[in-house]
Amino acid sequence: MLVVQAQSLGTKFVLDADAVARIRGVLGAGGLVVHPTDTVYGVAADPFQDAAVDRLYAAKGRPRELAISMAVADVADVFRYGSATTIAEAFVGKNLPGPFTVVLRATPAAPRPLVSKDGRIGLRVPDHPIPRLLARSFGPVTSTSANRHGSPSPATCEDALAQLGDAVDVYLDGGPTPLGGESTVIDLTGPKANILRQGAVPRT
Repeated sequence: MLVVQAQSLGTKFVLDADAVARIRGVLGAGGLVVHPTDTVYGVAADPFQDAAVDRLYAAKGRPRELAISMAVADVADVFRYGSATTIAEAFVGKNLPGPFTVVLRATPAAPRPLVSKDGRIGLRVPDHPIPRLLARSFGPVTSTSANRHGSPSPATCEDALAQLGDAVDVYLDGGPTPLGGESTVIDLTGPKANILRQGAVPRT
């Protein structure tokens, strides 16, 4: 287990090239990386590796019938993995990056381990540089809170470490998360947006 401090430059966080390369290696080998987001600390794994996703479920103690979402680097990536509809395009264009998870019909490019039995996938574009850096340098990563199932979602690296411990390979410490609460989950597969989970409210 390794704890890496992300350097703060005002409102931005940076990781040096060696840290990025090490994290890419961990993810490529099926490992788990805890990191800050705009909402709570999350756990990144390679969503295209069945074994990595299995390990993530085991680390969290999460029931397999509860789907895990995915984070992508940019808004344009959302509709590579989720089907574009008029309502989805309008919502995504207005609200992402931001503290929302959008549920869409999965496209053929979506990682099968994260697609629900009814063919849907949750997608995030966090309004935080670190998860987007991971997704840009490695590829899409899982997006799920860094907690044991049923326990509070952590707003600090210390809280995540206390819950997941050695089950995770790397912890990226970027200080307390900006919002400190989970993302709002919006189902956009129907004729209108449906809130599945009310989450943190963006600060204005």
